[in-house]
Amino acid sequence: MADVLSQSEIDALLNALSSGDVDPDEMSEDPSLKIKEYDFRTANRFSKEQIRTFHIIYDTFSRLFTSYLSGTLRVMCSSEVMSVEEVKYQEFVNAMPTPIVLGILNMPPLVGPTMLSITPDVAYVMISRLLGGSSQSGSLEINRTFTEIELVLLERIIRQFIGLLVESWAKIIPVSTMLDRIETSPQFAQIVAMNETIALITLSVKIGNNEGLMNFVLPHLALEPVSKQLNTKLMFSSADTQRLAPRTQDIKTRIQTTPLPLTAVFGNTTTSVKDVLGLQTGDIIQIEHHTLQPLTLKVGHLNKFRGIIGIKDNHYAVKITELIREEVSEHE
Repeated sequence: MADVLSQSEIDALLNALSSGDVDPDEMSEDPSLKIKEYDFRTANRFSKEQIRTFHIIYDTFSRLFTSYLSGTLRVMCSSEVMSVEEVKYQEFVNAMPTPIVLGILNMPPLVGPTMLSITPDVAYVMISRLLGGSSQSGSLEINRTFTEIELVLLERIIRQFIGLLVESWAKIIPVSTMLDRIETSPQFAQIVAMNETIALITLSVKIGNNEGLMNFVLPHLALEPVSKQLNTKLMFSSADTQRLAPRTQDIKTRIQTTPLPLTAVFGNTTTSVKDVLGLQTGDIIQIEHHTLQPLTLKVGHLNKFRGIIGIKDNHYAVKITELIREEVSEHE
C-alpha cells in the first residue's frame, strides 16, 4: 500500500504549489503504481464478511472433498480454496474452456440454481481412475468431447460429493443439495443474466500428478434470502448456543417424560409378621384413618400433595386440595 501523507506534508505541498516552487506539470505519476478503475454504478454486492464466510464454508468442503477423492479414486488427492471473488457471470462464462463439465445444482433455501464447474483435466482423470486407468496427465486426451458413458460416470460422482456441501454449510445455515442436470456447454447452462453478480469460489484439485480447477458459482439473487446469516461473527457467537440448544431441549424432554410413582397414603397400622404371612385375597386391614381426613400423596419418596378420597366415573379417586411446599423427611 502507498504511503499516506501526514497533515503537515499536505500543507507543505499546498504551500509549495501556491507559491510556485513546484510545477504541477513536473510531477509525474509513479509507473509502479497500478490503478484500477472503479465504477460506482456497479458497487460490490458481497461484503467482505460474506466473502470470508464463503472461504470458511468451502475450506471445510475442500477438506471433506480431499478425503472423498482419495478413498474413491484410490490415489493421492488434495484440494484447497484458491480464491473467493465477486465477478460478473459473463466474465466467468467467457473464461470457461471447452469442453467443460457443468453441474446445475439446487440448494434450498437458496433461491434459484447454482453451478459447479469441473475443468476437463480433472474430469478425465476421475473417469480414468474409475475405469482402472492411470492418473498420469500425459496419457489423457483432454481436447475431445465427453461420451455418454463418461457423462454418466461424472454425474454419479457429482451426486455423491455434493452431499459434502450439506455438512460444509451446516455451520451457517442448513441446506440440501440436488443435482438438476449436467451440461458441457455454457450456452445451455445459463443460470442467471450475463450482467448478474456472482460469488466465484475456485478450488485447486490435484489427483496424482494431474492438477485442475473446480468452481462453485453462487448468484447474488440466490443468496438474498440468507444474506444476513452469511456472517462469521454470528456463526461463532451462536456456535455454543447451537450446540447446547439440542442438548437442553433433549434434557427437558427427558425430564418431562420421566415416569414417577404417585402413591396415596391412607395411614399406618401395626401388625405382626405372622399376620402378614397369613393375609389372603379379600382380607380386610383396619387402619386408624377417617374417610373425611385428608390423605397424603407421595411423588416418589417425597410428600407433595394432600387430598380427599372420593368416587369419579365409578372409580375411587383422590382430589388434590393442598400443595405441600416444604419437603417432609421420610423419618418425620
